[in-house]
Amino acid sequence: MKKKLLLLVFLLLANLTFAQNTILWSVKKPNSEKTSYILGTFHQMGNSFVDEKPLIKELLSKSELIIFESIEDSKTKAEVEEVFLNRKDDYSYREILHQDDVQFLNNYSKDWKIPIHKLKPGELILKLHQEIVKERCSTINTTDTFQQMEDYLQHLAKQNSVPVLGLETYVDQMKVINSSHTDKEELSWDKAKNIIHQYVTDANTNDKKRLKQICSIANNYMRMKLDYQFNLKCSGEDQLLTKRNNKWMPQILKYINDNKTVFIAVGLYHLYYDCGIISQLKREGYEVKPIKLK
Repeated sequence: MKKKLLLLVFLLLANLTFAQNTILWSVKKPNSEKTSYILGTFHQMGNSFVDEKPLIKELLSKSELIIFESIEDSKTKAEVEEVFLNRKDDYSYREILHQDDVQFLNNYSKDWKIPIHKLKPGELILKLHQEIVKERCSTINTTDTFQQMEDYLQHLAKQNSVPVLGLETYVDQMKVINSSHTDKEELSWDKAKNIIHQYVTDANTNDKKRLKQICSIANNYMRMKLDYQFNLKCSGEDQLLTKRNNKWMPQILKYINDNKTVFIAVGLYHLYYDCGIISQLKREGYEVKPIKLK
């Protein structure tokens, strides 16, 4: 009896572990012939990561609709760049940030398409995060032709002539990027000062322990060692995550309910916790199962 109980516990734990070790999930509506899919993406990931997982490309190519957070083709990117460049110059960051950080940032950003004096604090933080992850966490291979995972997935959608849909616009995303976690006010240079200082420190660090911390999310993603914590309630700091998920859900449900094979590709953390898309789909009565990837 004891051995049987231990075996049962082992099987349950093994199933739980597998359930967390994937970035791809199937979604099926009861009594429907169609199966849809959800992929948790990592923005700073080169195309080789997807190429090494042919099942992702196969399911994407066979889908009838692919849903992204937003659609960023070459035309959209050019329009977005124009919006930035047409902004009024703002050099106030030079007076507010630590002077050593200002000197570093002026040199670090010299090849950026958008100069710092055209960026808002939230946008600079995001840009620093993207650059540091790419430089320090080996998410991009030298042979990669795409450095953004969503860019590559949208490229594949176009190659396979699969229609695409964006859940939000560029304006929506800019509001999120530039807001504080409460979404009540725009992030100021003063409030961003210490965050930016930490990113500057991280960009220069050679401390192995700190580098391990910086790259922990990227490394766990590449190894698919993930804990979605579906039973954990979203906190006050997750207000923006919750708000975006709740805004997206009616659109997601609409297209899945149309009895189409839908492929949904959104940032990994939109799948986490009880406010995440997976938990919400389960509460709506959908069967959501992990798909094993090699």
